[in-house]
Amino acid sequence: MNEAQSNASAWPDPPFLYKRYTADNLDKLHSAKKTGAFPDTPITQPLYPDFSLKALEPPPPPSESYTIFDQRWQVHESLQSLSDMGVRQLFPEGNIDPIRELKKLNRNLMAQYLQLLQTLVENPQEYGQRIENISTIFINMHHILNEYRPHQARETLRLLMENQITKKKEMAAALRDKSQKMLRDLQAYGEDTTKQLLTTDESQNHPQPSEAIDASNYNEDTTMQEHENTQIDMNRHRQNMLSMIDDIQ
Repeated sequence: MNEAQSNASAWPDPPFLYKRYTADNLDKLHSAKKTGAFPDTPITQPLYPDFSLKALEPPPPPSESYTIFDQRWQVHESLQSLSDMGVRQLFPEGNIDPIRELKKLNRNLMAQYLQLLQTLVENPQEYGQRIENISTIFINMHHILNEYRPHQARETLRLLMENQITKKKEMAAALRDKSQKMLRDLQAYGEDTTKQLLTTDESQNHPQPSEAIDASNYNEDTTMQEHENTQIDMNRHRQNMLSMIDDIQ
């Protein structure tokens, strides 16, 4: 199978050019790059045409068009004019009102369709001209619509970004509500913990006076320290939550 048949096939084989890149040929290419001198002697491989060592270098990127699977594509996509496509233009040149022109073409299309039906009844062998007119009208309508594809893309992108902003705002609001609820719960928990630490257990035996004084001082110091630690943890958690909300916004 030659290269042309391979490109036109529905399931083409890989191009045979990859078999040129053997370890020996790559070593030769690496050496030639170092010296800057490519030998003129072609490289011979069985069952494949000869090629030069410089052919192993990647080709320059295409500047105008390229071919993939027997189809030609333009590097810079642009909307061809109707004259370039060989189609008669039915609307005026320059800036036009697309809605008005599409309505005119649609009315013309319906008239052509009715004339096609009349032609099929009275003179069926002349239906080809009516079919060609209808095809030209459709191509003109599609051309007007395609001119507004960039505008459609911009509007689609705008709506997509607006939806993303709305979702992020909703997530930020939900996170802010959860943060406020968590801060209230932590504050209530800190107050309950402080009350429990300040409350003495009357069911326990009363210590000796000297021991009671030392224990009281120790309990007060421990209570104040735990209260301060709780406040520090709550403030740190609040700062973390606020920074997370700022990042989301």
